[in-house]
Amino acid sequence: MLCTQNVPVSGQGVKCGMPTEIFDQDIEDYMRLPKALVGLNPEMMVPVSGDSMIDAGYEDGDLLLVRFGVPYRDLDDVLAMVDGLCTVKTLITDELGQKWLVPRNAKYRAIALSEDMEVKILGVVKGVQKQASRPSAREILQIIRRTKNELLAMRKLSDAEIDTCIATIGLEVKHARQWYAVQRTLVDCKQASEGDFSAFCERVARLLPHHDHLPVAKELSRMAVFSFAKPVALWDESNAPVAGKWFYDYKAIALRMESLLTNLKRQKTPTAM
Repeated sequence: MLCTQNVPVSGQGVKCGMPTEIFDQDIEDYMRLPKALVGLNPEMMVPVSGDSMIDAGYEDGDLLLVRFGVPYRDLDDVLAMVDGLCTVKTLITDELGQKWLVPRNAKYRAIALSEDMEVKILGVVKGVQKQASRPSAREILQIIRRTKNELLAMRKLSDAEIDTCIATIGLEVKHARQWYAVQRTLVDCKQASEGDFSAFCERVARLLPHHDHLPVAKELSRMAVFSFAKPVALWDESNAPVAGKWFYDYKAIALRMESLLTNLKRQKTPTAM
């Protein structure tokens, strides 16, 4: 269906909990919906605040499509104004003729509507647009790291190929301790043993004997602390042995080394779908 009809979006959330104030003039935006979903009566998208209608499927942050000025009946979810305050509840009449506004969460009490209360049913809920969930950055980075490791593990690089990567990245190393970023990346990519700094330093010295900043095993071991003791994807400037520009220089070298290794592996590894 084509979205051709503008429906206003209220900037004021309506409580799915205790009633709250709402202002008709508080229009924050407009949302286009298919004409078939929009009736002749005025409609508005109203944000949900609270959890009293959780069992009806209305969660905090969702947008309710409320149609105003239409007939309502028992078991409709309605936007009601009670003594000047607004709330969304299920409307029902009991066996004695008493009208109630009922929450859909057992921890809240129903509201009995009496003659001394000022009550107005403003509209009926006709739909809900769910709020998209947001995962944590850590969760997503872990998935990415696992996927990268699985792809890289598909083909073990030869010593000669790794030597080529080390020689290439050596052009970007401007300080002896920055070789730690290279060694950590080799560990992440399953191309070196964690903590074996001596073997790595001997390898660099053999490949680049005239490099101005050759690594020293003892110095590299001092870098394996705090977040730097973890895979590169989890390095955190607030918990690293270096900060500011230094931190980003280390991170850039690590990412560049990873790119070199990955490109070599992709030359012979089928693309993952």
